[in-house]
Formats: sequence, C-alpha cells, structure tokens
Amino acid sequence: MTADVVIAGGGPNGLMLACELSLAGVRPVVLERLPERTGENRANGLVGQVVRMLDRRGLYGPLSGSQDPPRPGASFVFGALPLDLSALADNPLYTLPVPQRHVEQVLEERAIGLGVEIRRGHELTGLSQGGDAVTVDIAGPAGAYRLRTRYLIGADGGRSLTRKLSGIGFPGVTKDNMVSRTAHATVPASMIDPASGGLNLPGYGVIPPPRSTAGLRPVCWTATRPSGDRSLSGWSCIPRRSPR
Repeated sequence: MTADVVIAGGGPNGLMLACELSLAGVRPVVLERLPERTGENRANGLVGQVVRMLDRRGLYGPLSGSQDPPRPGASFVFGALPLDLSALADNPLYTLPVPQRHVEQVLEERAIGLGVEIRRGHELTGLSQGGDAVTVDIAGPAGAYRLRTRYLIGADGGRSLTRKLSGIGFPGVTKDNMVSRTAHATVPASMIDPASGGLNLPGYGVIPPPRSTAGLRPVCWTATRPSGDRSLSGWSCIPRRSPR
C-alpha cells in the first residue's frame, strides 16, 4: 500500500499540516495511536502569528466563537509577569484563548472535510528509508502492516519515535533535582482572599493573582516558602467566553 505523505501524530500540528497538504492537492494519511480524541487539556491557547494564519484559513471563528477578526493584544502576561505592548507601531502578538481539546476537534473536522484519511488506533512502530521512499511499520487494531510513502513526517511530540528512528538528536539538559506535578484542583473558598482574589496560603500569607488582558481569567500563584528551598506555583487559564 502506498501514500503520498504519512504523518505520525494526530495532534494540532499533524492535523493542521494534513489540512495544508490537502489544500495543495496532496492526500496525506494521519496515524494517531489514540483510538479517540483525549479529553485531557494539554494547553490553553495559541499565541503569535499562528492566530492570523488560522484566520486566513477560516478557522479563527470556529475556534474563538466570535465573528470578529483577531486583534493584537495591548499587553500579555506570562508567569505572572506583565508585558506592555501598547507602544509598538506594529504589534505582532495575537492571542487565542482556547483549550487544546477544542483545537483538535475543529482541526479534525476540517481535515475530514478536506478528505484527509485519519487512522485512529494506528501507531508507527518502525521505518526504513530507501532512495526515493520510506517504508513505515504500523501497529493497528487489526494487526501489523506496512505503508510505503514518499515522505514521512513526525508530529508525534517531544518523545517522537519518528525522530529517534531517524537518528535525529534532541540535545539538551534534563534536570533531576525538581519534580513538577500537574493536576486539576479546586481551591476552597476559605483560601481565597476576598479583597484581592489571591491565594491565602497558611503559614505564608496572601499570594496575589496576576492580571491578564489576553482574554483569560487567570488563576496563578508563585511563591517561595519561608524555608527558601521550595516553591509553590500554579497556573490555570479560564477563557472569559468559552467557545462551543
């Protein structure tokens, strides 16, 4: 079996690329190991020129729930640090507060509408490169099989098997002296300071929340405990107007 392009990974990057290739007359095959879209929310928005690119493709409205075109933000907050951009003559910073699961839903619907073949429950397990093609080993619900393709694209995340099998390095330093945990949690009302809306941490005091002008209602705290050897931080972005 052959395909023009095989994309390993059906996340936002893989799906958007599949849409772009389809618009250019290429019929890609997307391999995604998950049998269905995950309900886990791995990101809370898009920042930068990608927002304008989505608008050019008619995707800004479905993602934002608004009929208005995107506009640059006068300021931006990241890690509780505000950045004033109002003095820029040509502000390049566009933001789109939208959960990643909604991004994937919209892009998948778009890809299917363009005729992209998305194979869920199919995972790349191996590859071999020839002079003019790549043979891809795949594990699917009905068993193992192979696809021959002109191009294989790895959109399978930071631990990309495509990258590893291709011998492409990912240099960097991994620290083992810090543990980061992520959880969905609700702060009891008794811990919210009524005057500032900050977090009232027992034994520490009130940690004020940041402000946001990026269309988000942030819940964020960063602090160092009195001992000086531990830090507490939390970040949650809640869209002011939730998309459909």
